[in-house]
Amino acid sequence: MAKVDSASNRPVRNYGDLNPRYFRTGMWSFVLHRISGIAISVFLLLHIWEITSVVRGGAEGFTSQMASMAAKLWVVGEWLLFLALTFHGINGIRLILLDLGWGVHEHKRGFWTVFVISAIIIAVGSYFFVMRFLAYPWAR
Repeated sequence: MAKVDSASNRPVRNYGDLNPRYFRTGMWSFVLHRISGIAISVFLLLHIWEITSVVRGGAEGFTSQMASMAAKLWVVGEWLLFLALTFHGINGIRLILLDLGWGVHEHKRGFWTVFVISAIIIAVGSYFFVMRFLAYPWAR
């Protein structure tokens, strides 16, 4: 009878699962999905705060809030939101398909498909953000 390898004889990594060096594509997909979801949630909270400036300051408060947000920094923030929404949405479709049983054994191919589709959409969409960024005067 062959000796079965016991758990005590196997090498053990201390907290290796938390070290990004050991992440596989499924874990990177999970981490990026969570980061993009948190970024979208933070944006939503900031957006609600911004819109409620009408309640806090009336029409003048809203107008001054919008005037203060007409800067290049906010275009960069909108571009980052675009990145998060694009990846999060396409990866969410992949996760729905996984829940339906499609591609269960092809995680790596699914992740790279999401990555390539997101990269194409981001490359095309970024053109509009760059044009908008360049349209602002440099003095602001």
